Amino acid sequence: MTGTDALIELRGVTRSFSTGGRTLEVLRGVDLTVARGDFVAITGSSGAGKSTMLNILGLLDRPTAGEYLFDGRPTAGLDDRERSGVRGGGVGFVFQSFHLLSARTVLENVLLAFVYGETGERPLPAGERRARAEEALRRVGLGSRLHAHPGTLSGGERQRVAIARAICTRPRLLLADEPTGNLDRQNSDGVLALIDELNADGLTVVVITHDDTVAGRAHRHQVLEAGRLG
Repeated sequence: MTGTDALIELRGVTRSFSTGGRTLEVLRGVDLTVARGDFVAITGSSGAGKSTMLNILGLLDRPTAGEYLFDGRPTAGLDDRERSGVRGGGVGFVFQSFHLLSARTVLENVLLAFVYGETGERPLPAGERRARAEEALRRVGLGSRLHAHPGTLSGGERQRVAIARAICTRPRLLLADEPTGNLDRQNSDGVLALIDELNADGLTVVVITHDDTVAGRAHRHQVLEAGRLG
């Protein structure tokens, strides 16, 4: 793979934390390259460093050592505003807990992506934001539920709303953290089929999971153990 093929590259990434007078290395010299359009699953036991890996990939945290390139751009020298811009315009997040606001409608929850994903560039007009949010909801099969509230939806539908929120900003990378962890098998299969479709349309996907069934949907499966990626 050439550098121009890679969307994300970790080069010798280490992340350590100081606690109780000790230094704890959570990630240890991790190397990872994910090409545009790839679908990678990262599994590992509890405490292996999966959440720390996700936070670094999503530009929510910084490596202690090593290098992280996003779309060929080194991120080490970016200030917080610049990192927020890259994250807001380039990364969509889906979590095990749907993180939907119960008092807001489905459409309003999706529109929040443009508030939290502000890049510092010229803001999108309100009409275009709404059009993108409605398009994303139609894409996940919820075009008829724009004005419903999360409490009236099934778990699978709520996760679809979360996916719509993640993709309405048209990111290059979808980061999913245990996306089926709160769902039964039927709803899990539906959400995974949707992620498959988004990936087939060209969206790069990285899934953090402990579920081998979820990992089996990916093109590539890597195991994180004791802070090392194998």
